[in-house]
Amino acid sequence: MRHYEFANLLVEKAPVNPQLSQVVDKATIMATLKNAGFEVQDQGNKITILTEIPDGENVGSYRASVMKDALALLQKQFPGAVYSNARKYGGLGGIEIPNSSSYVLVKDKKGKGGGSSGKLNETNLVEMLYGLIQTYEKINVTFVDKRGKKLGIKNCTDVSDASLNVAGRKKADLVLSSSTGSLPISLKKVNADTWESADTLFGPRAKEVLSNLQQQGAIKLQKINDPNGIYYKLNKEIVVEPTPEETMDAIFGSDLLNKGGVVIQTFQDEHFVTQDNNVTIECQYIIKSKADIPEGHLMVWLIRNDKTRSNPLPGLRTLGSTLTRGIGTKGNKDVILVDRNGNLVQNPNR
Repeated sequence: MRHYEFANLLVEKAPVNPQLSQVVDKATIMATLKNAGFEVQDQGNKITILTEIPDGENVGSYRASVMKDALALLQKQFPGAVYSNARKYGGLGGIEIPNSSSYVLVKDKKGKGGGSSGKLNETNLVEMLYGLIQTYEKINVTFVDKRGKKLGIKNCTDVSDASLNVAGRKKADLVLSSSTGSLPISLKKVNADTWESADTLFGPRAKEVLSNLQQQGAIKLQKINDPNGIYYKLNKEIVVEPTPEETMDAIFGSDLLNKGGVVIQTFQDEHFVTQDNNVTIECQYIIKSKADIPEGHLMVWLIRNDKTRSNPLPGLRTLGSTLTRGIGTKGNKDVILVDRNGNLVQNPNR
């Protein structure tokens, strides 16, 4: 059996009410969700909540938060509604309603976090590995990158999608387990340019950086009166050098360093080679330590415009981004550079 760690993200299961005997029809469930502001899709017995993942948000944790809200709502309306990680509901699980054949799932409206055509993401990868475990009981899994670096586990007997368990700054999307230990892995697409949504980790310091740059006249901050409220707009993005500790925290979190690692790949079918119970997964990069981080994936703090956010000011947000995203592939992007001590840095390539 696979284990889905929802303890810190989903509310406790409500006890089943034996008095609830009336059949609950699908239309009533959908109306309850719609009235609460959820966008829902009717797919037979499956009711799908469609949600848009904000830029920079962790797909798994955001979908889990939507699932949590929907579960709390449905438990009030239909006592006995429960979260289930039954395999038929996919990696995220679903909500079951007593005395109803309908169930509720949460999907990204744009297809993130689901079965994108031709690609294996966290959910698909779990399914593939789990299928091999069902066949062979134990499998040997090896991730290998183009530099020859490897990350793997022998005699793996269980695989779980851990992308929803972000408590305590955990970063793993996938956990492979054997009788002797486990291997936590963070999965990144090759073109992913964000390591961290940094409102908490960097937000307070971002305010100091912004204030110092304003005092020096290094940036222009436009105040805009909008019908929805006041927000601010930067004339240039700000790229800030992180401390070594911040880099390690943003990339490895609390669960990867010396225990697992980060795997970077597009995860298409041709990257998987199986021979009996041996599985090799070819990757662009594997990152197990600071020395393994490719230059383009080095982490920097980024302060940029985003009307939907408010840290360090309304209209701005902070991210832990890749170096390439921060300064451009050639290092000549027109941005404000700031070192870890808050000092302006001249960009010699501009």
